[in-house]
Amino acid sequence: MPKDEVVVFSSINTAECYLVRSLLTREGIASRLVGEFRAPLGGEVPLDDARTELLVAVPDQAAAEALIDQARRTDGPDRPCAACGEPNPPAFELCWSCGADVPPPPGPRAV
Repeated sequence: MPKDEVVVFSSINTAECYLVRSLLTREGIASRLVGEFRAPLGGEVPLDDARTELLVAVPDQAAAEALIDQARRTDGPDRPCAACGEPNPPAFELCWSCGADVPPPPGPRAV
């Protein structure tokens, strides 16, 4: 790993790393995955050695970690869908009922 990059997320579940990478990409934070082909080795090697890691440039570390923390938050009140009015859990970005975008929770943005 180059010294100008830092690991902001890792998981034995490679798909989870791709989802987090998608979140960062959507917010304009460049990232790269390392070890994405090691996950199937879990059990043959120690699980920590089979983890996929998501790296970002050092200057983007704080913004990336804030986004990841915000995405992990699942507590708080339900938010109504602007299109159909159905309540949606705080972690949902799309309405479970109609598929429309759910407005972001109130408060400062992580980026």
